[in-house]
Amino acid sequence: MGEVYLAEHRLLKRPCAIKLIRPEAVADPGARARFEREVQITAAMTHPNVVEVYDYGRAEDGANYYVMEYLPGLTLKQLVERHGPLPPGRAVRLLRQLCQALRLAHAEGLIHRDIKPSNVIVAGSGGLEDQAKLPDFGLVLPPAGSGAPGLTREGQVLGTPLFMSPEQASGDGHAVDGRSDLYALGAVAYYLLTGRPPFEGDDGIAVVITHARNPVEPPSRARPDIPEDLERVVLRCPAKDPDERYAHAAGLERALGECACSGDWGQEHATRWWRDVDASDSRPIRPNSSFARDL
Repeated sequence: MGEVYLAEHRLLKRPCAIKLIRPEAVADPGARARFEREVQITAAMTHPNVVEVYDYGRAEDGANYYVMEYLPGLTLKQLVERHGPLPPGRAVRLLRQLCQALRLAHAEGLIHRDIKPSNVIVAGSGGLEDQAKLPDFGLVLPPAGSGAPGLTREGQVLGTPLFMSPEQASGDGHAVDGRSDLYALGAVAYYLLTGRPPFEGDDGIAVVITHARNPVEPPSRARPDIPEDLERVVLRCPAKDPDERYAHAAGLERALGECACSGDWGQEHATRWWRDVDASDSRPIRPNSSFARDL
């Protein structure tokens, strides 16, 4: 629903990112309400792993927009596509940060519903190397009884099939809670470690059905060097029954932190990696890049 542009503040001369609702969606009350709710939710969530919002407004032509911090770096999708699966310790470090962001959101009763590699930015400069940032709350499910506008119809499915929990795919909003986000985060973890999601396919419906019916193949079959303790944690997340997953993000973060590889990747490793990486990966992301289209 949005387009993202690289911009510069006229007076402060500071780079920033502007998210603009697409012109064809401006007249849609549901899209406008979703956009307004996204910026309000994001602005209210003050956390190192959630993107910071600077400003919000409506242009003269009626288009809505908001201004957020600019993060030079890569999405998780770009990181894996360009450099391959991550070392287990690095994957754990990034996943724990995302757990912290989700812990805050879930504490407020907010369910993200669209955790995926292209929705996570990994900062690569400014002393923030390997700081994971969650920028997109456009599909967030508000707390029951909050009075938030009804943006989805009963039975309507929103999200990304490759990383969607079975209960979310069913369209039953009442069955979706924080454990649905943890299912998606487990699928992201699988992607970071193997270079592919747990289930693949070009047909979204077929992928959704596979998520609901088929067990997830252990990632060690694709990558034998994945530690056993980490594999156990990752495989618990995409359990079909939400009761068999971690009950909350804090529990998942704790389990990740107890993995033997959790201390294998620190700030020194991150700084060295970003310093040595191909210069084309660390340049500022251009307007209308694949990153903008992903969002």
